[in-house]
Amino acid sequence: MTMTRTAAMHRTRRAGIIPSTTLLLLLSLQSFIHVSSFPLSSFSSMPASTSNRAIASLSLRTCNLSRNIIYSSSRLYSQKPNYSAEDVVELQYSEFLPASAESSHAPVIFLHGLLGNKRNFASLASSLSTQLQNPRPIYALDLRNHGENTHDWRPSMSYSEMARDVLAFMDKVNEMNKSTTTTGNNIEKAVLVGHSMGGKVAQSLALMHPERVAGLVVLDIAPVRYYSDRDEKGGGGDGSGWTAVEEIVRSVAKIDLGRGDYTTKRDVDAVLRQGMLEDPALRAFVLTNLEQIRTTEENEVPLRWKIHWDGIVNQLDRIAGFDVHDQVMDDSAAEDTESIVPPTNLQYEGDVFFIHGGASRFVRHSYISTIASFFPNHMLTTIRGVGHWVHAEAPDDTIALLKRYLDR
Repeated sequence: MTMTRTAAMHRTRRAGIIPSTTLLLLLSLQSFIHVSSFPLSSFSSMPASTSNRAIASLSLRTCNLSRNIIYSSSRLYSQKPNYSAEDVVELQYSEFLPASAESSHAPVIFLHGLLGNKRNFASLASSLSTQLQNPRPIYALDLRNHGENTHDWRPSMSYSEMARDVLAFMDKVNEMNKSTTTTGNNIEKAVLVGHSMGGKVAQSLALMHPERVAGLVVLDIAPVRYYSDRDEKGGGGDGSGWTAVEEIVRSVAKIDLGRGDYTTKRDVDAVLRQGMLEDPALRAFVLTNLEQIRTTEENEVPLRWKIHWDGIVNQLDRIAGFDVHDQVMDDSAAEDTESIVPPTNLQYEGDVFFIHGGASRFVRHSYISTIASFFPNHMLTTIRGVGHWVHAEAPDDTIALLKRYLDR
C-alpha cells in the first residue's frame, strides 16, 4: 500500500531562537514559559514538590545535552517490537522535510485526536518546520480508523494497538530509506507530539518502547480514564467534557448518507446545525471527515465518511481509558479486563512536556500524581483562556512552546 507523502522544504531561520547552550540561564519558571506573546502560565496547578522536581529534572537534562539521554523502563514490560504486518495498520501521513537532505536531530511525529486527521496539524507543522533552529523532519499521521486509512478499517483501537501502528510507521520509513540509500531521515527515535487521543497514543508508545522515543509533548490529556454520565462509576460524569465527546460521536455516527437527501457537505452541515452541533467551529471540525466525491452513477451518494464510525463508537470505552502493553492502566478496567495498579517501575524517564488549555478540564489537579508516576521528568504549563484544542485555539503560542522544547 502506497503511503501519502506531502513534502514541504524549508530553510533554517535563526532570528529570535535561543541556542540550547544558553537555555540553562533561562530555566527559571517564567523565562522558560513566557515566550513570544504567550499568556501567563505557571505550575500553580501542581503540587509544590512535583513542580520543583519537574524543573530540577529539566535543568539536569539541559546540563547534559552533550551526552546521550538514557531511557529506562520496567524489566517486566520492556521488550522488542513484537507486532506482525497483520496486527498493524499502515498509516497514511504527510511529511515536512528540512532544507538539508539529512538531519542529525530526531524527527517529530504529530498525532491527532479523536475525529481528527493529519491535516489538523498541517499548518502548524509547516510553520514549525521553517522556524526550528535545529531542523528536523516532521510527520503528521492519520491514526487508526481515521483519515486516509480507509483501506484498512479495524474493529478495535486500543492505545497499545495504535502505538504499535505508529511504531510500524517508524520502521516502514526506515525500510524505505534503506531502499533509496537515504540514511539522514531514519526514525530510530522520534519526538512524539500528541493531542487528546493522540496524546494517549504517544504516552502508551513511550511507556512500551522508551528506547524509540526521543521526547514527548502531550497536548491537553492525561493518562487516566475519563467518565461520562453513561458510566455507573462516573455518576454525572467527571466534568472533563468526555460526556459531550461521546454524545457528538454517537449522534454524528447515526447520519446515514445513503438514506438521506445528502448531495453536498452543506446538506449534512444543516442537519448538524439543527440538532446536535450548534457550534460552527465544531461542525467544521467534524465535517473535515466528510469527503465530496465525483460520481457518474445516478443512485450513488456523492459523499463519504473518511472515518470508521462503527469502529470508533464500539471502542469508546477503550478510548476513554488508557492501556499499555494491552493492559488497562487506569482506575477502572473494561468489563473483560481485571483492573491493575500501574507498576511504579513502568516509566518513561525522558523529558515530557504537558501543555494544558486553561479553559479545559482534561488535565486536573487530581491527575498529577498519575502523570508523575509514569513520567517522573515532566513539566506542565497552561495556556490561559483556551480550551481542549490548544493547538487550534492558540497556534502561535503552541508553536513557540514546541520551538523551545525542540531547540533546547
